[in-house]
Amino acid sequence: MRCICITILVIFFCSLSSLVTADLTLAAEKTLNTIKWVEIPAGEFLMGSTPKEAETAFNDAKLRSSLLEKHAFDAEVPQHTVHLSAYQISRYEITNAQYRAFIEATNRPVPRGNNGEETLKDNNYNADTQPVVGVTWFDAQAFAEWIGASLPTEAQWERAARGTEGRKYPWGNDPPKVRQHANFARRYNKPTPVGQFQEGDSPNGIVDLAGNVWEWCLDEYDSSFYQRNGKDVKQDPLNLRFRDILRARVIRGGAWDTGSTFLRSALRSMFYPLDSTHNIGFRVVRPRPQIKKQY
Repeated sequence: MRCICITILVIFFCSLSSLVTADLTLAAEKTLNTIKWVEIPAGEFLMGSTPKEAETAFNDAKLRSSLLEKHAFDAEVPQHTVHLSAYQISRYEITNAQYRAFIEATNRPVPRGNNGEETLKDNNYNADTQPVVGVTWFDAQAFAEWIGASLPTEAQWERAARGTEGRKYPWGNDPPKVRQHANFARRYNKPTPVGQFQEGDSPNGIVDLAGNVWEWCLDEYDSSFYQRNGKDVKQDPLNLRFRDILRARVIRGGAWDTGSTFLRSALRSMFYPLDSTHNIGFRVVRPRPQIKKQY
C-alpha cells in the first residue's frame, strides 16, 4: 500500500510539472529547471506555540536584549492542528542568478535596498549563489507566478521548517550555532551562498529556513489570526486579500543580521509588501495555494 501511495504521489507531481511548464515562456521554463524541489506529503502538523512555550521564548528574548515585545510572542498562540495538502517547496532560497533571469525576461524593476540602492550592484549581495534580497512582496510573488509557482503560505512555511515533530528550529531543539546551523548575528555580515549550513537542514532536507534572509510568505500578517479560530482542524489555511497593498505580509526565519531569538520556526514577523530591504528574500512552492480570506 505504501508503494502504491508513493507511486501515485510521484505521478501527481510529474503531471503537475508538465501542466505548469506547458504555459511558461522558454526563459521561465529554463529558470524553473534550475530549482530543486522537496516534496511535502499531505498530512497534519501542530502550528504555533502553547502559552508556556511563548512565555519561555519571550523571557529568553528579554535575556538576550531582543527588541521583540510580548505581543510578538502572543501572536504564536494558540497552538493548533493544521492539515495541508501535498505540495513542493524549493530546497533553496531563490538566488540572484535565478532572479536576474526574471528581470531580463520581464523588465521587472531591479531589487533595491533600504535606501533605494540597487542590491545587484553591491558586492555584499550580488553573487549568483547568494539569495536575492531587495525584493518587495509583489516582486517575489511575480517571480513565483512567472515560473508557475507561488510564495508559500505561512502554514506551508512552518510545516517545512518544523516537520511533524514540532521542532523549535529546523534542525531540532538545540540552540543555534553560528558555524553549524545558520547564518545569523552578523557573523558573516552578509547573506551567504545558499546551502552552506547542512547541519541546519529541516527534517525534509530544506536548507536555510533559519537565518541568511527573512522569507516572504503569501499571507497577510494578523497577530490575532490564530486566536480567532475554533478547535477544528484547519485545512490549507491562508489569510490574504491578494492585491491589498496596505496590509503587512508575513516574513519568517530570521536573517544574517538578526540574533538567535529570531530563528525559531514558530516566530511570526511582518514587513510591508511594497517595501524592500537587504535582509528579505524568498522561496517558492507549487501547486499554487487557493486564495481565500480566512480559515
